[in-house]
Amino acid sequence: MIDRLSRALHPTRGLRALVVQVGDIARMTRLLHGLAPTSAQLFGEGLAAAALVGALQKDEERINLQLECAGPLRGLFVDADPAGNLRGYVRGADVGLPGEASAAAIAAMGGGGFLSVLRVRANGTFYRSSVELRRERLCGALRRWFTASEQVETALELEVLPRGDEPLGQVAGLLVQRLPDGDAAAVAAARQAIDAGAFGEALERGSPALGLVQAVAGDGWELLAEQEVAYRCGCSLDRVRNAVTALGADGVADLAATVGRAEVDCEFCHAHYVLEADELRELERRMRQARQEPGRAT
Repeated sequence: MIDRLSRALHPTRGLRALVVQVGDIARMTRLLHGLAPTSAQLFGEGLAAAALVGALQKDEERINLQLECAGPLRGLFVDADPAGNLRGYVRGADVGLPGEASAAAIAAMGGGGFLSVLRVRANGTFYRSSVELRRERLCGALRRWFTASEQVETALELEVLPRGDEPLGQVAGLLVQRLPDGDAAAVAAARQAIDAGAFGEALERGSPALGLVQAVAGDGWELLAEQEVAYRCGCSLDRVRNAVTALGADGVADLAATVGRAEVDCEFCHAHYVLEADELRELERRMRQARQEPGRAT
């Protein structure tokens, strides 16, 4: 099954809903980043959270969801956009704490730090908003972020459910939000249903996207659209060249002369890039030509 994000509307109550399932991505990135069980649990939740927030943005806008925490996880980062593209990494990849999964995740985050969302607009401007972490689930911090930053009545849940021996059997997120002039009481009722376990129970039953929304927020919903969600990294050799130019022409020349190459590993997909000395010298030449700088005396 392809991971998907679904959008639904309740026209009479003035509500919108998003459902995302990222189990395949979570299992793939567990292998990609070599994640221990607790790290994998939290990264799965982070992927679902970022997909939901990213889907709320306008075209060509991105979000960066960043967790900085005092516990052994140390933090995680997920980049997302409205098209369903995700990428990210975990700082503490080797965290595998004993006990129930949600309790272990809370312990891995610890009691201090922050959750922030950086919105990157198409014109290059950005806006960051944050909330301090408490000793809570990642979902709890994200709920408080919606209250503080968005100031729109929102019901939210993130779930990671095992399937047989697979701890990442289902990884999903749900958001129900009031539109302007929508029914705030209906959102409050959806929160109560989530707290009573309705979303997790519907996931375990294998309900489709619309059924997941209905389990939490009643009938009357219309499924508007579905889209694929995938882990896609935008790294490339051209981007590596651009990154190396941050050293300046003299820095690139020194790198070619002393090390003989530049090696860069992508933290999102672990692709390995190498710029040999000849390419570095050509890069230096182009930089000096573009800036009309004379070459250094040798």
